[in-house]
Amino acid sequence: MQAGANERCIKLAPEIRKAHSFYFGLDFPYHYSVAQAEKESFCRHNVLSRDGIGSEGFSQITYSIWKSQLDKEGITEIKSISNHAKAQAYINWIEYKQSYCKKLFEMYQRYNGGALVSKEIQRAGSCKWEDGYRMCRRKDVCVWKTANVCKQWRNACKINYEYSVKIYNLAKK
Repeated sequence: MQAGANERCIKLAPEIRKAHSFYFGLDFPYHYSVAQAEKESFCRHNVLSRDGIGSEGFSQITYSIWKSQLDKEGITEIKSISNHAKAQAYINWIEYKQSYCKKLFEMYQRYNGGALVSKEIQRAGSCKWEDGYRMCRRKDVCVWKTANVCKQWRNACKINYEYSVKIYNLAKK
């Protein structure tokens, strides 16, 4: 799976780079957003999530949630790779603008788990990943369910804070 993911990610990289350069400038370390696509879908574009909310594409965008904002930005669909990359970059840009510390780990964690990370960082009084994690007070969530019975629980703090670490490690490739 990883070998195929690496080839797919290499093919997506130019579109992801172009889209992120538009919103963040030419010096943006776009390889982290390529890693984000690998984390979300192994860089598979034609994939629908089984998350129950309709996330789709290589960056697993929930179009129904983002549709109005994306429409205003001129992104009227996310089926094409170029529009999906634009939507990923735009959502990352929004999350970055709304982040408390303007750190990439915070932006990616907001993309993954919402604005709570910014509140945790603010509560910690520090822009360090470790301090935000220490202040996280989220509950356990069901990550694997069969026949409406939860088979596996995980701590939501651990899930969200591991997300940026996984992106960082994947981006090293």
